[in-house]
Amino acid sequence: MGSQRDDAFAHSENAAGKKEPVIDHLAEVARLAGEFASVWGAGEAACAAGWLHDLGKYAPLFQQVLKREQVMVDHATPGALALLERYRNDGIAAALAVQGHHEGLGSGTPRDLQCSVRMSTEKSVSGRTYSCRDTARLLQRLVDDGGRLPTAIKGGYPSQRGAVADMLSVRMLFSALTDADFLATEAHFKGSAEGMVYRSSGHTLGPDACLEKLRAFRARLERESTASSVVQALRSSLFEACLSAGEQDPGLFTLTAPTGTGKTLSTLAFALKHAATHKLRRIIVVLPFLSLIEQTAHVYREVLANTGTHIIEDHSLVEYDSERESRLLAENWDAPLILTTTVKFFESLFANRSSACRHLHNIANSVVIFDEAQSMPPHLAVPSLAAIAELCSSYGCSVVFSTATQPAFDSLQAAVQEFSAAGWHTREIAPPSLNLFSRAERVHTRWWREPLSSAEVASRIAENHQCLAVVNLKRNARTLYESVRNGRADSAFHLSTNMCPAHRLDTLSSVKQRLNQGFACHLVSTQCIEAGVDLDFPTVWRALGPLESIIQAAGRCNRNGRLEAGSFNVFVPVAEDEHYPGTDYMHGAVQVKLMLAKASFDLHDPKTVRAYYQAFFAAIQAGKRNEPLQAAIKALSFQEVARLYRWIQKYSVSVLVPYSGRLDEFHELSAEARQSGLSKSWTRRAGPLAVGAILRQNSRLLECLEPIRDKQRQETGWYILLNPDLYSPELGLSDVTDTDAYFVV
Repeated sequence: MGSQRDDAFAHSENAAGKKEPVIDHLAEVARLAGEFASVWGAGEAACAAGWLHDLGKYAPLFQQVLKREQVMVDHATPGALALLERYRNDGIAAALAVQGHHEGLGSGTPRDLQCSVRMSTEKSVSGRTYSCRDTARLLQRLVDDGGRLPTAIKGGYPSQRGAVADMLSVRMLFSALTDADFLATEAHFKGSAEGMVYRSSGHTLGPDACLEKLRAFRARLERESTASSVVQALRSSLFEACLSAGEQDPGLFTLTAPTGTGKTLSTLAFALKHAATHKLRRIIVVLPFLSLIEQTAHVYREVLANTGTHIIEDHSLVEYDSERESRLLAENWDAPLILTTTVKFFESLFANRSSACRHLHNIANSVVIFDEAQSMPPHLAVPSLAAIAELCSSYGCSVVFSTATQPAFDSLQAAVQEFSAAGWHTREIAPPSLNLFSRAERVHTRWWREPLSSAEVASRIAENHQCLAVVNLKRNARTLYESVRNGRADSAFHLSTNMCPAHRLDTLSSVKQRLNQGFACHLVSTQCIEAGVDLDFPTVWRALGPLESIIQAAGRCNRNGRLEAGSFNVFVPVAEDEHYPGTDYMHGAVQVKLMLAKASFDLHDPKTVRAYYQAFFAAIQAGKRNEPLQAAIKALSFQEVARLYRWIQKYSVSVLVPYSGRLDEFHELSAEARQSGLSKSWTRRAGPLAVGAILRQNSRLLECLEPIRDKQRQETGWYILLNPDLYSPELGLSDVTDTDAYFVV
């Protein structure tokens, strides 16, 4: 059979009037996918997947799809079957990637794969007609057109490395294939008469030049800093320790250092030095909170200005409209420095759809920094740690878990090793000889043994010129704020996730300004303030909660060491106010109570933190948590794992609110939603004005919400608040249930 390249097309005409022959598309995808996966040694497998992913498009039935004479045709399964027939067991992972490159990864067991690709039924599970059952005929056509399949590929799936390791190997191959497919298809449709036009690639990381800029930036900060000499010395010690550690061999690291010691710049120093030493491709910074993301991105852009380093933020609230290149690069993380959220990073490691997995291959050979590592939900700890261990073991990554309250994750070693043979083995960046925690003691801690009411706490807060109070629930914050406001109306502020992100950021800006200018300031907040917010109060009150939350609150007290000692107070609320936002949070508070009952302890001693986490993980049986998820992982069910692996439970709705600071935007977004329905661009722009809410059945809020529908007029879980009286300029959205889901995605 001779080559007939011009009678089988992969894509319809582009703007230049050119169709794309199947062979051209397969060759481009094979080239790109092989290049992407060669970074971790899977180039041949990805290349084979690229050659065969659209093999079914050679069939006449698919050609009718391009002519709009057919719909619902499955062109992926023939390629998956061809991979199994040609490479046997070594082709299983590639076949899974090919089979799922449009509809997502399904079951990952070899038996289920064999059953699903045999095409023994009239239609596929999704109701599509197979484009062709004769794979031998399709393969011959590929060869006749000049296709060159690898003679052999590396397989080893499933292996003895553990289920998380095995599933990640498929997702990484899946990522390389789907990104290559996206890019090649895009290049065709953007093409001209001269040929395909690829998007601009992200700049490469220049770590040496960036490091030079970072040193200069730090020197300027030291000259201008108002922090005490003790704090400045601590920051310098940590910075130099991170630089030195950057020369160590790649692997899994922890950085355990007190709040206020400059971890943001120090971890960047480690990452740049490490990347320069080991020729790593990019730096990925993973952060849990919106305020921390915005703050870190601002600092990095200031530090690395004029270096040509493209810094990409990838989360739901970032606005790309003014910078199209950034939006494109965020799709597959093709940039030297990425800032993303814990939710997005981890959920993509356990996803099954191409949109969520597309960037995974670009994580390989990177430095990954997890800031505020204590924020990992305990019920996801074991599979999450197994995935991180695998990134280090098999994909050339170095990972840093950075926090002031380092969880004792090594106590979960046996459970982690069940899912990844690499296990959990870390090296601490900050050497014990630095004595960081003893040198960083800047507060006097008082534990109030007798329960205190909101009125009693409010009166003590009001006695201070500047004071922060952190409580466990939004309703507690509301009650305490109202009591404080009665006596300090001109200086009282409130912060909680009932306020939209734009409102919270503006409030934090006002608070910081008053603190810096020496004005009276009394802030009442939920725990959404505790990590990554650079505020410095002379006095802090904290309701009893988990130890990591208490220590984080202490980090806002005398942060810059300008006082001999700040006043940090931990109190137990009266019985009617002693409630917690979740079961794990409650268990953490209980462990603190048990520790206090036995003996007094040093809040700032890392040994205290370690003992607390060991007891906490044992009490909640962290190694066995989330049995349905662990069972789905062991069953290699990609679809079920993606459904069950959730940092944030999807039971809340999103409410667009009329925050007074951005009323024009609110009205523009409302009008657009009513006219055009929900879109990805709209949700991205609406994020800063959205509040996540769990609605009570009899809430008056229900009567004041207008549902936003998509283009098919289906409800989306987004609403517009119609009554502006229900959004307070002080408290945010009223009449919602008490939850504090403050992660962003």
